[in-house]
Amino acid sequence: MAAVPQTLRTPRLTLRPLRPDDRQAIADGVGNYDVARWLSVVPYPYGLTDADDFIAEVRGAGKRVWAICNDGGLVGLVGLEGQLGYWLARPAWGQGYASEASGVVLWHAFTALSAVSVEASCFLGNDRSHRVLAALGFVETGRREVTARALSQTVEARTLRLSCADWRTARRLSLRQKSTIA
Repeated sequence: MAAVPQTLRTPRLTLRPLRPDDRQAIADGVGNYDVARWLSVVPYPYGLTDADDFIAEVRGAGKRVWAICNDGGLVGLVGLEGQLGYWLARPAWGQGYASEASGVVLWHAFTALSAVSVEASCFLGNDRSHRVLAALGFVETGRREVTARALSQTVEARTLRLSCADWRTARRLSLRQKSTIA
């Protein structure tokens, strides 16, 4: 089996490698149409067999995919395979988890993995995700057509990019702002 990603932590979240017992939480989270409709490769409906196959693929290939866990358990996933991607179960929306989890994954990408830049994308109309990415410093670089498997159609998506240099500058500015507030 390939290496699994290391566990990452924030003040409220633990990002850990996937486990077989995550199957129900993944199926429940992605099985919600409000979640699945914004993801390109996820089928709908999404069931336990889909979750089992996904977990086996991620673990077998050692992909950089983490379970996003709060005190109550798994609330979503975040990954860094080709680009930054994430989803949150519907009850976890609006709590800042996407920004927090993505922020620590970006820190990992730019410090531990020495990434020069990170790409991301989101469907047009997914304003929540676009706001998260913009707040993290991502800049739109274009648009492209993608197949939305849950929707059984092609949709337009924004492509975005964050360079390590821009990430470092934004972190310095944020730290300066925090020190002047304190």
